[in-house]
Amino acid sequence: MTAKKHILFVDDTENVISGIQRQLRPYRDQWQLFFACSGAEALEIMAQQPIDLIVSDMMMPAMCGDELLKRVSEQYPGAVRMILSGYANEDSLKSGLEVAHQYLSKPCSAEMLREAISQIFKIQACVSNPRIAAEVGDANQLPSLPKIYQELNAAMTNENTTSRDIADIFARDMVLSAKLLQLVNSPYFGLNRVVSSLTDAINLIGLKKLNNLVLSVHVKTAFPVSNPEMQRYMEYLWQDAGRVAELARLIALSENQQGDRPDQAYLGGLLHNMGLLIFLSSGGDKLKTLMDRVKNTDTPIPELETAIFGFTRSEAAAYVLSLWKIPPRIIEAILLQNNPGDSDYDGVNALTAVHVAACLLKPSVMKDYDRLFEMTLDSGYLQRLDKLQRLPDWQALAEKVLMFSSAK
Repeated sequence: MTAKKHILFVDDTENVISGIQRQLRPYRDQWQLFFACSGAEALEIMAQQPIDLIVSDMMMPAMCGDELLKRVSEQYPGAVRMILSGYANEDSLKSGLEVAHQYLSKPCSAEMLREAISQIFKIQACVSNPRIAAEVGDANQLPSLPKIYQELNAAMTNENTTSRDIADIFARDMVLSAKLLQLVNSPYFGLNRVVSSLTDAINLIGLKKLNNLVLSVHVKTAFPVSNPEMQRYMEYLWQDAGRVAELARLIALSENQQGDRPDQAYLGGLLHNMGLLIFLSSGGDKLKTLMDRVKNTDTPIPELETAIFGFTRSEAAAYVLSLWKIPPRIIEAILLQNNPGDSDYDGVNALTAVHVAACLLKPSVMKDYDRLFEMTLDSGYLQRLDKLQRLPDWQALAEKVLMFSSAK
């Protein structure tokens, strides 16, 4: 029998606590719920009882939610942190989002609350290695998905949203605005004029690519690499990410994937080596050991990572992305990219595209360390999908991507 997950709710309003108890009663066989009326009481409970997830209000007397979650992040880095709040001023909301993995607004329906909590635990079950939460959480304080990403998603679902509205969201972040203009003025778009308007840039790029841009910029800043030698490998990592993302998208399109399937493949490709970035940013003796063994042994990379860190780069990335509520299909594409045959789905999806793209494309060879990007094509998996015969066509797409990227 699976052990119950322990969830702690913190709110100074008794009616809110009573409402949550009623809403989540159907889940009492799976979750054990704890309740606190203040930050101090919450910390007392956590000192006596292991907690998997803490859900806190923001505006509380004596200790605000952001201060509580900051203390939790320092004392219990493996606990997932969520804000459930109806009001907060801009400063407290900003500080809260820095220490919370997810933010939900009041009023929050029972269905939405249950879904948010269920998704966290569902993906955690996939990434069941307890060392990931302890080591990745402790080393990097598990940075939260930026609010601008959530705002863009909300704006995209509103049919009345205009390019000007999106530009206003972007304008609040100078780094993202600069990256957006840099992208639209790059050779990729081949324009004969300089674009200096955010609204024009958004119209040219499209909303899906904007979300990908926000996420990739955030990943780079969330896991900074300070070691000069490691920064060199970063260039290869992002070169690889861009190429694999584009090829994964083209493979999905070539297989007539509909709706947002090509975008899922693109984002999976863009983030498929995010776990390596997490390793590079953490530095330390474990990273040195990994780099040494990559250079001096022929042990498969996932085996090396598991032996040294206790988990693979794919598991580390999947864990962090799950807390950011990235769609499950994208997380699956990253988690199972080395062993896609473990998936029980018998159709082409983002996992198929990312696995094939990562196998067909490699960054320019790094002296002694080219094995960092090593991956073996799973022909048995492609045979199961009846897609092995498509390899020559996908290889042709890979050559086009390589030609295009080298021409830039």
